[in-house]
Amino acid sequence: METQMINLLAIAAIACVIAVCFMIIRRVSSRLQHESRAPAGLSDPFIVKPSIQLGDGTGDFEIVFAGIGEAKDYKLRVYGDRTGTIDCAPASSYPVNVPDATPAIPVHRVFRVPVKGLDSGEPFVYRINFQANQVFNASSRAPVGVGEKSRVIVTGDIAKWGADERRIASRIFAEKPNLLALVGDIAYDQGLLSEYLGKFFPAYNADEAGEAMGAPILRSIQTVAVAGNHCVGRPDTMSFPDFGQKPDHFGYFVYWSQPLNGPIATAAARAYGPDLVGPKARKDAILAAGGNRLPRMLNFSFDHGDAHWVVLDSNQYMDWTDPAMRDWLEKDLAATTRTWKFVMFHHSCFHTSRKHQDGVRMRLVADIFQKQGVDIVFTGHVHTYERTFPLKFNIKRNSENLLVDQFGRVDGDIVLDKNFDGVDKTHPDGVIYVTTGAGGAPLHREAMPEIWQPQTAKAVSGRHSLTVMDMYGSKIVVRQITAQGEELDRFTLTK
Repeated sequence: METQMINLLAIAAIACVIAVCFMIIRRVSSRLQHESRAPAGLSDPFIVKPSIQLGDGTGDFEIVFAGIGEAKDYKLRVYGDRTGTIDCAPASSYPVNVPDATPAIPVHRVFRVPVKGLDSGEPFVYRINFQANQVFNASSRAPVGVGEKSRVIVTGDIAKWGADERRIASRIFAEKPNLLALVGDIAYDQGLLSEYLGKFFPAYNADEAGEAMGAPILRSIQTVAVAGNHCVGRPDTMSFPDFGQKPDHFGYFVYWSQPLNGPIATAAARAYGPDLVGPKARKDAILAAGGNRLPRMLNFSFDHGDAHWVVLDSNQYMDWTDPAMRDWLEKDLAATTRTWKFVMFHHSCFHTSRKHQDGVRMRLVADIFQKQGVDIVFTGHVHTYERTFPLKFNIKRNSENLLVDQFGRVDGDIVLDKNFDGVDKTHPDGVIYVTTGAGGAPLHREAMPEIWQPQTAKAVSGRHSLTVMDMYGSKIVVRQITAQGEELDRFTLTK
């Protein structure tokens, strides 16, 4: 009996040891899985897996990726659902070499592959070979054309590598948009290359979709991005990036390929030139990787379906009283023949939250939006959701005869269209400003009805969310939904 008891105790002890071992293995596995999201663990031959981007206009869109090889090593083939097979090759590539980065960033090249020849909205599959071996495949759809239905998702302030970010990414993928528009602050805290590699790409270009991991968004959904303050090394909005502290600034300019059809602002040319701080060799390495995108890619426009979009730089160094910039913006909006006009930039200029009440300098161009018939302005920066009534803003000089003060405040009178309800009365008299900055970063929790400002039609704080906009020719339906799909707001516009 004693021998049997000893045997039972021995078995129990062994079982406990095995259980403990399994727990350790699971913890180590979980840790390794998280660490695999750091740059050093990214799969070969890619440092950054492919994404569908607007491109600079040399194609209908571009497939952009980063890898360890040379251009000759990569072959890309597109299989259109109607068009057939299209062979593509990198049109350009540029090296990224940041030897002092922490964590370490492997030396690599970014490749841009223009694609053209597909029908509008056509489904396609694309495959990439590396040195004759197939290493990647994904599916997507060509950009939609005029008269075609389209779904666009807008959100911002996203990637701190947290569970909320991954849940939002999973919801974006589940909604199956034709276009994803990110209104800035893409990789916290400074938009470093290492932050893109460790926080943004793992969630937004995951191999599988799921709330715990993110989704394969970038490889399958065309995406456009705005530069927020956390995208350009300015978490305090006026501090300039110090390459002496961090050598891998400006991931926005290195990993995005977007239209270069806007002017270089005088203020931006200085901010990204003589005002940069730090060792020359480090600055030169990133400036070389950024190429002609830095800083031209801060302001541009593009068409998607029945809509014309304008992307603007709202960072504090920008001067939107500059006649050249104002002239470009007004002429760009006036020239389009598309049914809808949308503008997006990072810093919300009409919002209720007590946080960021200063820094509403983008009211400086509200008159242009009104004059040129902009329908909706999308912003982030404030980590909540908010929608204004259709409004018109009449700017006025302050007591010091200035249009904007040192804190970024702009005085003026607001005229509201409160007849618009987005249900029965759907033709607004004015511009609607939508703040959609609850895309994954820690939330701001000050949007209670008792502190709503007069222009506020709807505000929701304390919930991560995203904006879903469906365009049906002369009608659009806009919804704000949570990561779980709960609807927080809905309104309709018609023309």
